[in-house]
Amino acid sequence: MSDITNKLIFDLIKQHYRPYDMHEEFNRAFSAYQTGDCSNPHAPDSIAAQAWDLGVEAAIRYARATAG
Repeated sequence: MSDITNKLIFDLIKQHYRPYDMHEEFNRAFSAYQTGDCSNPHAPDSIAAQAWDLGVEAAIRYARATAG
């Protein structure tokens, strides 16, 4: 796929996770998944933990959507 297509897929997936995609933890988790270390460092039931978990979920969805 092209870089433009990948960016569109990324933006579409990210929109699904509003407002959590605006948290830094979401972005960190997305990147952590791509490096293979996605264990959640945040306190359970915190907003940061939720944003982290959703960032990992978004990264998984992105990886599946762009696999080819």
